[in-house]
Amino acid sequence: MNFKKAAVIFSFAFPIITSILIINFLTGIIAMPWQGMPVLCPLLFSPIGIMLALASIKTSKRWAIWGIILNSVLFLFPFFWFIGGTLLSGV
Repeated sequence: MNFKKAAVIFSFAFPIITSILIINFLTGIIAMPWQGMPVLCPLLFSPIGIMLALASIKTSKRWAIWGIILNSVLFLFPFFWFIGGTLLSGV
């Protein structure tokens, strides 16, 4: 497996793992000691996933573009979460 194929796999792995953490945070199925961290994880992992997808775009263009889209949408989640919380709870 070369670097570009591994980069595509990791560009998909970051949004999937982060989405699982966010869903667990919202539902509370498994208790976690770091309570708000799943909401902030996309701010850390999504830019890395976007860069990995951009690095591998020549090898598999279709999968790399999907990796960019998933990471970009997930990157915006914390902003929508904070704005929605402010609008709904008013604090």
